[in-house]
Amino acid sequence: MIPLPSHLIYLLTFISALIISIVSIPQIMYISARKRLFDLPDNDRKLHLRVVPNLGGIGIFFAYITTCSLFLNPESFKHWNYIIASSLLLFLTGIMDDLVSLNASKKFFAQFIAAFITVCIANIRLTSLHGIFGVHELTYWYSAGFSIVGIIFITNAFNLIDGIDGLAGTIGGLCTFSLGLGLAASGNAGPASLAFSLMGAIVGFLRFNTAPARIFMGDTGSLLIGFTISTLCIIFVNSFDVSASEQQNLVLAGGDITRVIHSPHGALLIGLAILFVPVFDSFRVFTTRIMKGVSPFKADRTHLHHYLLDLGFTHTRTVTILITANILIITVSLLLQDLNPNIGILSILILSFGLFAVLYYMRKHRMESATYKKPPISSSKVTSSGDIYQKV
Repeated sequence: MIPLPSHLIYLLTFISALIISIVSIPQIMYISARKRLFDLPDNDRKLHLRVVPNLGGIGIFFAYITTCSLFLNPESFKHWNYIIASSLLLFLTGIMDDLVSLNASKKFFAQFIAAFITVCIANIRLTSLHGIFGVHELTYWYSAGFSIVGIIFITNAFNLIDGIDGLAGTIGGLCTFSLGLGLAASGNAGPASLAFSLMGAIVGFLRFNTAPARIFMGDTGSLLIGFTISTLCIIFVNSFDVSASEQQNLVLAGGDITRVIHSPHGALLIGLAILFVPVFDSFRVFTTRIMKGVSPFKADRTHLHHYLLDLGFTHTRTVTILITANILIITVSLLLQDLNPNIGILSILILSFGLFAVLYYMRKHRMESATYKKPPISSSKVTSSGDIYQKV
């Protein structure tokens, strides 16, 4: 292939994946309708009231994998084949779950294998916490264990936020865009191309997934997106975990990223901020369920998007509020990156729980008001047949 400037490759990967996604997803919708492959409403946890195809993740994966194969230079990302192999494993797991519903243990086993390949074979792992909680360098086993758990957690976090039209796709688009910019600026051309490829596939899918959704991504899409973003986030943080001479090489290769991100612990703080909505929501929900003595994986209506829907917001308005909150947290992390990392983490947590507290009490007040406004049957008469007539 003719050598092209990096910025042109990023643009080509995004546009190519976007076009492939837009073209392929209507065909998937047609086949789903012909074969009656739908996500059926259950009138309990699921929020949609119509039968909707749930195989949109196939289109995302097809666009992503095709574009990576065409444009990604293996020399710029030597371990990309392991990422693709892990992605293929999760793709097969997701599509089986969407079609026949796998049990949780099988899904977790597949996620563990994908994470193990990434961490232990590709050697993509977080090597330091850069002073957060007083922890700096991690030994290999702590590093590998922490990275595997982190990848599995974030993969499931994206699966859990895929509860309303457009949410997982919009958050995934923001994450891939932010990580793509950061990786490109730090000279990581291969991972950046991968990020922009997935971003294009997601944006193409969102054309059919915004409310009212005509197709869902299913586990096929959410597992792929969560896994890829978690891996890219580790690579992004590790871009700054180098010696001064290596950092200078990155600067020369990709531009003066140090003007935006000043230190390794700043990169870690910003990486966490990019993942704010899925990580904060899943951590809060898991903690709440465990405190109540129930399984952390027991489905309920306590996610952030459920709270916003209970306040009367539409799916589109709910997505807008959550993406705005995510951008706010990223902005705050950029402003706080020069502080002690523990202070930065604490500040973001205080802001996050403060915003959630406002949301919690607004919802509580609305639910109580709705209860009080129910018209009582104050004066009624009962006929001999037992029918009740309310007095007007």
